[in-house]
Amino acid sequence: MTIIVTGGAGFIGSNFVFHMLKTYPDYRIVCLDKLTYAGNLSTLAPVMDNPNFRFVKLDICDREGVYKLFEEEKPDIVVNFAAESHVDRSIENPEIFLQTNILGTQVLMDACRKYGITRYHQVSTDEVYGDLPLDRPDLFFTEETPIHTSSPYSSSKAGADLLVMAYYRTYGLPVTISRCSNNYGPYHFPEKLIPLMIANTLADKPLPVYYCL
Repeated sequence: MTIIVTGGAGFIGSNFVFHMLKTYPDYRIVCLDKLTYAGNLSTLAPVMDNPNFRFVKLDICDREGVYKLFEEEKPDIVVNFAAESHVDRSIENPEIFLQTNILGTQVLMDACRKYGITRYHQVSTDEVYGDLPLDRPDLFFTEETPIHTSSPYSSSKAGADLLVMAYYRTYGLPVTISRCSNNYGPYHFPEKLIPLMIANTLADKPLPVYYCL
């Protein structure tokens, strides 16, 4: 079994790589990452010498590079963690979020169609559902909750999700989507809520609070 993991040098992706190599030592894990500000190659140091692991520096929007990698590795499964994922950055520059999160997803699925896979998994976010009213603690998000985005980031992820479902309906591509809530743990990028609050507290700096109008 060969699995391509995109965004595997990031916080969640790297933990997934570690888990898969430990749980399924016979699987081949190919990590594809552009190494933007949120990707850190040193995070993957514990597995770089593993004979069943390969790291490739590559942008998922690079169609030629992605196709070449698929030809070389012939993956069975693709798990797409690669994404621009910071709300504030998406407000400052929405374009890169649309490029990576939507067009990059398209490139990956086109490669899956061209070379064949058993499953494409899209790692999405609960932020596609928007927010719940504070005066209704009885309400919860479900898989049937309508998409109601609040930022360019969440809109780009929702757009990617819709594209993934369209590739299933139009082309029969075998896909799954997960929309997880906030994750935290080892290798968490310092701009995220928990490490940011800890770092600011230790430095005696203000603790930012975010809300949507």
